[in-house]
Amino acid sequence: MTDPDLRTLLDDPAEVLRHDRAELRARIDALPEEQGGVGREVFTQAEAVFGSAPVTSAEFASWLHFAATVLGHREYAERVAAAEPGLPWRTVWAWWRPVGAHEAAPNLSGDRSAEVYEAGGTPLLKVWALWCEDAWFDLATGRRRPAPAEGTAEPYEEDEPDGPWLFDADDASWALRGPDGWEEPIPLDGGRYVFLDARGVAVVERNDTALADWPTGGADSSGPAPTDGGPWFRPGTRNTDGPLTAARLDGVFGPSGMLRVPAAELPAALTHAPTRELLTEAGLPRRWAAGITSFAVAAELLGPGPEGLLHVGEFDLGYCDPGEVFVHPGTGAVGLRQPDGSHGPGGDAVFPLVRDLESFVRFLEGVRRHMGVCWDPYPGEEGVKTFLRAMTEVDAGALTDGAPGAGVWEHLFASITELGVDGY
Repeated sequence: MTDPDLRTLLDDPAEVLRHDRAELRARIDALPEEQGGVGREVFTQAEAVFGSAPVTSAEFASWLHFAATVLGHREYAERVAAAEPGLPWRTVWAWWRPVGAHEAAPNLSGDRSAEVYEAGGTPLLKVWALWCEDAWFDLATGRRRPAPAEGTAEPYEEDEPDGPWLFDADDASWALRGPDGWEEPIPLDGGRYVFLDARGVAVVERNDTALADWPTGGADSSGPAPTDGGPWFRPGTRNTDGPLTAARLDGVFGPSGMLRVPAAELPAALTHAPTRELLTEAGLPRRWAAGITSFAVAAELLGPGPEGLLHVGEFDLGYCDPGEVFVHPGTGAVGLRQPDGSHGPGGDAVFPLVRDLESFVRFLEGVRRHMGVCWDPYPGEEGVKTFLRAMTEVDAGALTDGAPGAGVWEHLFASITELGVDGY
């Protein structure tokens, strides 16, 4: 069914805050999947993070403001704050994985830290994690910054705030609903805090005027009450179903982590046009790792291999012999040779691994993209099922029981479907 007035309503935060949430939720759930705009994204994301429990309009405004900021809808966030100046807290900036989004970064699973520094008079935030490159941010704006020169950054002295902390469970603190996992923030000047968990980092600011008369009793940090519909994104905006592009792969592996070969430098023996285009335009990850398994591009990419194949790189499969990856120059099919036979016939035989090099890259990218949702899903997210379903759509034949390379992919995929962030 269609609801011609709903999109206009949802795209106006002042109207959203005046309406009953349960009624809006029911109308949203009845919409076709392809219908909606920014307002639908923000509303469903707010409830996916915080749940469907009833709260005041002012507190729900804080949820909407957070969701809009996480999704990058800054103008909508500003309109939320203008519509409800009494919201108890607002999000200054956030680098955060939205619920339902399968993105490579931020992935702060496992060990992680956030530290505040000052360099050249500018406060900076450094975020470190096992599976995430060091990231530096302007603390005031959230803009990414290059790392300061060695020896120029001084640690920021934390200032213990007077009175209760935001989202403290102590009875003297305000009765607010906090996101799951928001614990032990870094307090900053001006009533601001840095919150860090496996899904990202956020700087939030309390509204002292609104909180002056706010009920106390401590924050509720229990998991969110689930909603029926779940988060929704405008079709085509999350960049996970489209073609492989240089920008997409740079976003997953980093520009320096990608290898692209000018067409003139590709060997003449490689006649498979889609493979040539992939290597020239989208590229191949130089190195990939997950758990105890890793892949590295060959020192001589596309050098001669057995049976007229071209050498692509090597897998270190962990606890067994490495596997050499080859591509057929005419068909683009990708094969593997593993001498000890742990995942194939063994010896010098090269056995089929995956349909083509594009599917090979998509499998590697898929593991990286889904790491966070597999290791640290939000309540209601089914990260492993979603990942395996997405990989089946890439090349179901390569993963079928009895397929020559199925054991290899099962071993690689287990890094995020069965093993933890530390590889155990």
